[in-house]
Amino acid sequence: MPAQRYQITQIDSNSDLPKMGDDVRGAVRDSGGLHQSPEVADAGRSWRRAQEHVTSNRHGFLDDALDDVTSSRLADKQLSAVVPFARPSIMKLLSGSKLLAAGLLLCQWAAAAVPSWTFADATLQISQKGAEAGPKQQFTPKVPISGVQNLKSTDTLKILLTAKEGNTAKRPHQLFLLIKDPETNLESFLAFDAKESGKARLDLAQKDIPTALLTAPSLTLTIAIASFGQSSPLSVEIATIAPVLDAAAKKALPAPPLKYGKLPEIHHIFRGEPRSPPKIISLVFLGGVLACLPALFVAWFTLSANLSHLPKSLAASPIAHPLFFASLVALEGVFFAYYTSINIFQTLAAAAIIAPVALISGSRALREVRARRLNGER
Repeated sequence: MPAQRYQITQIDSNSDLPKMGDDVRGAVRDSGGLHQSPEVADAGRSWRRAQEHVTSNRHGFLDDALDDVTSSRLADKQLSAVVPFARPSIMKLLSGSKLLAAGLLLCQWAAAAVPSWTFADATLQISQKGAEAGPKQQFTPKVPISGVQNLKSTDTLKILLTAKEGNTAKRPHQLFLLIKDPETNLESFLAFDAKESGKARLDLAQKDIPTALLTAPSLTLTIAIASFGQSSPLSVEIATIAPVLDAAAKKALPAPPLKYGKLPEIHHIFRGEPRSPPKIISLVFLGGVLACLPALFVAWFTLSANLSHLPKSLAASPIAHPLFFASLVALEGVFFAYYTSINIFQTLAAAAIIAPVALISGSRALREVRARRLNGER
């Protein structure tokens, strides 16, 4: 049975789309080819579902879709139908399989036509404390604010906008302002104060910006909008600001943290070894000490020093007197060694050994001398 051809006129309104679906199914039934195929039946329904999505640009989209599916050869048992596409004088013949492909393309386009988040009526204004507010600067998702906006320590940056999901004003689940240093990629975020009507506001001052970002030469401001569902999120840069720090703000900044890394080389000059005084000075003082010894002996004899009792003293205390005298000489030798060669620790160790000997032997020797004096012997 030869395929019957249906001529469908140009689509002039949304009401023609359901009729086109009915005409497609009618062409299939009359052709007797693929009338039992559910895929072809779905193609007709796809035209009906595409009605609510095809608006002002529907003719151009049909033109592209039908041009794509008519580029191949017709298969066996083809069912042809005439489908117009936006140009009133041109007709195209399509088989049932190609009508199915066109319907699937329309379904894909309809699924892709989901709403996305955006904003409107957006303004940015910088006001200074105790002064008149600056002018309102408008921006859109496609047209950001040009130039760099200076933000002083007494300024407040105010952003007003209306969030929209498609063409409907609505409060999103997330509405943030991202503050980023483009050089270090450090960033922080602040949340907008949004209402159910989608109107949102954010006030930004220097105290709201982290100290790690205040020292940056410039910061970019980006608005991020997202929510639950299939709506596409939005992230768009709207402006660039430059924090201007006064003397008080710079003084309040913390010192940079210590970073472990290579440090400069330390050139240390150690103190030299201690040097002894010149030998001539030492000899002079040594001569003075030796000169005092004859004077000491002269004083002993002048004051009636009696050496005749020496044998009696040694007989009474044969160990105490020699040991006491030897300990005194040893202490003098230790002091001389400290002056010439040994250190203070060695000197203290030697003195700790000799001092108890001198103490014990000296007490015994002086006890013997006291006994002689009590007997009237001098």
